[in-house]
Amino acid sequence: MRLYFSGSNGIRAVTRPTGRPLSPQHALDLLLEGPAPAERQRGLITRIPPMGGQLTATARAGAVEVFVPVSVSTGDFDINAVSQIACTAAHAQVPGAKSPTRIDIRIHENLVRSPTPWTVRCGPNNNAVPVSTN
Repeated sequence: MRLYFSGSNGIRAVTRPTGRPLSPQHALDLLLEGPAPAERQRGLITRIPPMGGQLTATARAGAVEVFVPVSVSTGDFDINAVSQIACTAAHAQVPGAKSPTRIDIRIHENLVRSPTPWTVRCGPNNNAVPVSTN
């Protein structure tokens, strides 16, 4: 499983053996635990703010719906936090996915199906890239 953390040179992927592919929900659960001790020794940190609840992720064909807990405003997320979430979710097992860079990550605020989620993809440099909804 690939998880994405922030380092001195931007967002970095780390690989953790799991024995099987993980769903986006399982991957985000691991991400929220933060870097392992060896990863922290390499200078990796998380930019995701503390949350009173978990991120909730539902995979659909070619997309992942991510719901942010009520206790956190997405305005509290900097671009590194969004990139960590988007790239971790995109590299999990998503039905019908051909390439992680083609998976839409739709971020909904406050655990409700907001009528206008914002959509990003994991870019080639492990950064969140906005997707036009037009």
